[in-house]
Amino acid sequence: MTTAIIIIVVLLAIALIAFLIMRRRRVDQQVIETRSRERDQHRQEASAHQQRAAEVSAQAAQKQHEADHLETEAERLQQESDRRREEAASLQERGDRALAHAERHEGAAGEAEQEIDERSKKFRVR
Repeated sequence: MTTAIIIIVVLLAIALIAFLIMRRRRVDQQVIETRSRERDQHRQEASAHQQRAAEVSAQAAQKQHEADHLETEAERLQQESDRRREEAASLQERGDRALAHAERHEGAAGEAEQEIDERSKKFRVR
């Protein structure tokens, strides 16, 4: 009878150990499945973030290129503006000189007109 009790206790212990091992394996399998899904989700998110980073980087490069182009264009326009201002100043100077010449000639014409008037009076008086 004691042998039977020992055998039953041993069988119960073996059954309990088998049950605990099987339960542990189920828990481990569930954890593995959960962690595998998490891993796959993280990899998918990482891939999406990498793709977004590449897109944003390409956009940044495009904006930088556009900024460089605009800066070059602004420099060209500034040079053109400076050139035109110099040209305008030169034309203004020429205009001022022409006006001064016109005033001198107008003065000379006025003097000539006076002299003509004075000499004409002499002819009329006689």
